[in-house]
Amino acid sequence: MTGPHSAAWLLAILACRGPVKGPGSAGDSATDTAAGTAPLTWIRDDQGRVRVLHGMNVMSSAKSDPERMPALDAQGALRMSQDWGFNFARFLIFWDALEPVEGEIDPVYLDRVEERLDWFDAAGIQVVLDMHQDVYAQRFCCDGAPDWAIRDDGQTFTLQDPWFLNYLQPAVQRSFDNFWAGDEGADGDLQEHYAQAWAAVAARLDQHPAVLGYDIMNEPSPGSAQDLVELLGTENPKGSDPAFDTQRLQPFYQRVIQAIREQDPDGWIFYEPRYGAPSNGLPSYMGRLEDPREGPPHLASFPHYYSLRFEATQRWDPDQDSSLVDWESHRSADAAAQGAPLLVGEVGFDTSWEGADQALRAVMEMADRATSGWAWWSLDPGGWGIVDSAGKERPMADVLVRPYPQLVAGTPLSYGYDPETRVFRLELAERAEVTGPTVLSLPAARHYPTGWTLSVSDADGSWSSTWDADQELLSITLPQTGQEHWIEVRPQ
Repeated sequence: MTGPHSAAWLLAILACRGPVKGPGSAGDSATDTAAGTAPLTWIRDDQGRVRVLHGMNVMSSAKSDPERMPALDAQGALRMSQDWGFNFARFLIFWDALEPVEGEIDPVYLDRVEERLDWFDAAGIQVVLDMHQDVYAQRFCCDGAPDWAIRDDGQTFTLQDPWFLNYLQPAVQRSFDNFWAGDEGADGDLQEHYAQAWAAVAARLDQHPAVLGYDIMNEPSPGSAQDLVELLGTENPKGSDPAFDTQRLQPFYQRVIQAIREQDPDGWIFYEPRYGAPSNGLPSYMGRLEDPREGPPHLASFPHYYSLRFEATQRWDPDQDSSLVDWESHRSADAAAQGAPLLVGEVGFDTSWEGADQALRAVMEMADRATSGWAWWSLDPGGWGIVDSAGKERPMADVLVRPYPQLVAGTPLSYGYDPETRVFRLELAERAEVTGPTVLSLPAARHYPTGWTLSVSDADGSWSSTWDADQELLSITLPQTGQEHWIEVRPQ
């Protein structure tokens, strides 16, 4: 949802909704099989090690920049890894900058993108390129499609405040409807243009060492099929029509996957559920996506998490708000059904809200438990950001910047950091074909100012470790024993 919403509007919804039914209630079968489980599939590096990704969305400032570039320089990219131990960026790109004239890809824009990718590579940060849209296009308030791709059939548009209400405007809904109609409608060329724009990105950037993959579309809106009634209940199948997910979104994703694969057979392709309810923990209905590449699929589930209740009340109350628990249940089940890794593409809120510290810790614990990484919204300074307007760290940094395994030589069974005891623990299973050490990001100066101790499950002398104090990276090589292993870091 990429930003705060109207408290008055959300409160009106939540007044109707009342206390929510959390997982574990009768009939919630997905909870019994999905909640609290580690991901079944992982993103691995070229040595077979699992990647765990912590980082930032980079960044909202690009939306209003004439060149569609974020307010970031090479030093800012380096700060992400050096100061905060991040190894990941979700980098916003825009269709209107990529194809400003119908049928013509702008190479200068891709030059600018590539320059930023060079900065991230120098900082040791992996990047997912996110084709970002909000409310379809800049003409309708926000960002996304070029003007020539707006097919609104002359429907009316009146600018709304807050911004997300513009999704309900007739011209915006008609534009989305015409886009989703694909080959069935008179505007069937739009999806092909979009797919070929992605193909151009992949053809140009697939060999760049910073590029991990491609996020097909930010928060795809159902247009006139947007179901606000769905937000009134956690489970409301009668008010929710799965047709958009199954008949519009899924075929569109397959089309773009095919176009990207013709240029890049190996890069990871990230996809999101529809805009709205799934980010608040409600169901998605999309069927299994297929990857035409040879070998295992490289498709990753990349949903967002935003609690409507938290935004509306600006108060974290887990007794009344089950959205995080519901999200873990439904999104874990989605990823399992797809056979895909699960990461959080966006999560964010204003850390001045009541209970925000508790909410932030709950989100981080959930991400450790059920996903293989996250990108915070966003690197922009301010109430939702890790820095203030002067670039100074805000207190939230001490929660976001936490010990985590950047690379796991095997398959993680569980990992997590307890901020109260300051204990980090990783459990993993061996994988014979994996080479290279397990690498932990260990922000020692922040969390272990008087030192730390390392323990492993294996006998003394059978393992080794190296400590890079400048990067605050701990590399651990464990013996091949055919057994499961654990690694634990404690304060001295």
